[in-house]
Amino acid sequence: MAPSFSSYLDISQLNEPRSPDWWARWAGWGGFFPPLLLGVFRDRLGVVWPGFLLLSAVACLLWWMNGRVFLTREEALATKLPPAPTHTADRVRAGAWATLWTSVLIAAIVLGSRNLQNFDLALVIYTFAIIFATWGVIYHYSVWIRKPPTYVYWKRGWQLFKERGVIRSFGQLITVASTHLLGQTFIAKRSRLRWLMHQLIFWGCVLAVMITFPLVFGWIHFSSAPNDQMTYVTYLFGFPAGRFHLHTFTALMLFHGLDVAAVLVLGGIALSLWRRMRDEGARAVQTLAMDFWPLILLFAISITGLALTVSQEWLGGSFYDFIAILHAITVIAALLYLPFGKFFHIFQRPAQLGVKLYQRAGDEGEGAICARCRERYASLMHVDDLKRVLPQVGFNYSMSGPVGNWQELCPACKRKSLSLAQLRLKEEANG
Repeated sequence: MAPSFSSYLDISQLNEPRSPDWWARWAGWGGFFPPLLLGVFRDRLGVVWPGFLLLSAVACLLWWMNGRVFLTREEALATKLPPAPTHTADRVRAGAWATLWTSVLIAAIVLGSRNLQNFDLALVIYTFAIIFATWGVIYHYSVWIRKPPTYVYWKRGWQLFKERGVIRSFGQLITVASTHLLGQTFIAKRSRLRWLMHQLIFWGCVLAVMITFPLVFGWIHFSSAPNDQMTYVTYLFGFPAGRFHLHTFTALMLFHGLDVAAVLVLGGIALSLWRRMRDEGARAVQTLAMDFWPLILLFAISITGLALTVSQEWLGGSFYDFIAILHAITVIAALLYLPFGKFFHIFQRPAQLGVKLYQRAGDEGEGAICARCRERYASLMHVDDLKRVLPQVGFNYSMSGPVGNWQELCPACKRKSLSLAQLRLKEEANG
């Protein structure tokens, strides 16, 4: 007798051993319904996008169910495993996420360029470099986010975002993003020179990325209007998004936007070198790999990019091919360096939004009371997280006696306890 449909939906049987044929039946449902669903929408409505939208909604629902049911069970099991299998699982998980999002990017390139119709084959080497950099950045970020200290902020950030209300939390994140990501006001408190340096490099790189990546992917392209050769039409994902006349300020800024970005970056590099040559504190800790190599890459990209404009505008195209190859080498080197060097902090910085939300929630929540002086010294949430995370990274501060953990003392009482312990040891040594 063939099994009934209800036997496929019996979740309690998932933990029982099954033959490969049972999993094939489950996979069969996934391959059976979507084509029928898309066919119904195509026949009834003449379009298929509602079917993809419904499939996306089902995928989001399954993602939510996975986080609520299976992921919590997996995390509880991971805490009991030795470090080596846990690290291996984190690397495999990071590789899977990197492959998934890189595949999404490739699909977006194909679809956004109208099946590569608007894709410039001369830029294919840049595309491959960006794809590689994307995989490396997501892999590195996934491994970094799974480290115990970082993972606490990650989980707490999302938890607080939901508990404090989406509208309230979103408003706070917008405020923090404007000050800490865009304005970078925390750097201005240290030095106005450093703030200006960071702003020039930051906005120059942002402008360059906003122009270069859509052009490389074929998401944006320009074409002259059919009835007016002096008018250019801007196409976004293959749809007309605007038009402008040649020999206007708009055309000048669009065609020389990368030159503006290069000038901004060069200004930031000049200020950075000025500071590093005059600041004794910076000179004492600076290294070639972390401080000068990123500046060298940005300098090479900017100079060769400006050289292309100089060759085109004033030298009649002389040395243009050589400069173009040199510029491509510098850009590709920077993209390949992106996941591994100092540039990676660009992707780590947005995580500061969750840290700020964590700190604000801690200040407003219940405080941790020092076991010795009975004064509030930190948020209770922060101290509890420290007690849970420190053993995971090899530090166990549990103590015997009335104070069960070293983290239950405020900084002042910790210093006093160390001084008293040193005095007691000295007295014992002196007899």
